[in-house]
Amino acid sequence: MLEAAPAVLLGIACLFVLGDRPSKVKWLRQDEKDWLESQLAAEQKTMSAKHGSTLRAAFTNWRVFALAFINFCCIVGSVGIGLWLPQIVKGFGVTSSTVGLITAVPYAVGATAMLFWARLARRSAHRLPYVIGALALAAVALAVSVTLDDPLLKVMAITVTVASILSFQATFWAIPSGFLTGRAAAGGLALIVSIGNLGGFAGPFLIGLIREATHNFSLSLLAVSAILLLGATVMFLLGDPARPNGERPPSR
Repeated sequence: MLEAAPAVLLGIACLFVLGDRPSKVKWLRQDEKDWLESQLAAEQKTMSAKHGSTLRAAFTNWRVFALAFINFCCIVGSVGIGLWLPQIVKGFGVTSSTVGLITAVPYAVGATAMLFWARLARRSAHRLPYVIGALALAAVALAVSVTLDDPLLKVMAITVTVASILSFQATFWAIPSGFLTGRAAAGGLALIVSIGNLGGFAGPFLIGLIREATHNFSLSLLAVSAILLLGATVMFLLGDPARPNGERPPSR
């Protein structure tokens, strides 16, 4: 209840505080409102002409399903690690109260990292490398954690994994929002969320299944690492649907 209360209260406040459109906010000048409205109208017209703006356009766009699969891969890692992390830390031989403190560290670091990563991505002319890079880094860090025996180093590697997954989530949602508009945006985003959330079942189940068979977390974490890397690979192959020809990250 303590965790949910702020979200519920802020959700109610949003109904009264946030304006639906630039024209409805009070802290912009009229010329700023007019400029923003014209820019949004032009962008939505372009996206609608290219990708459609109906529910059918969203449900028949293969890019939406590709993004849903990528989100699924991310949530397999996010929820899977989140639910099993206390058990992993418990294996270090620490007390239950210490387990709680240690498992909070990756998310405290991640909260800061995702803000920093999102800011870098927003300032860049190419957002996609930040989206792909965050998921790929999560996969690598998780695989590295398996090879480490020292509890401190293992927690550090898992912290990088969690922070990278959160950073991916902070930048990923700009991708579907960049080419979906109108009802297509509502339906497409809902589809991506719904399919992706199935990873919340698959991740913990997969980790538990492999752990039960092997009696350790090593192969479980490697399997999740492979799924995260698969998601990063699909994101790279997909490119950015909002750019001409699905532009991929620039080569260096």
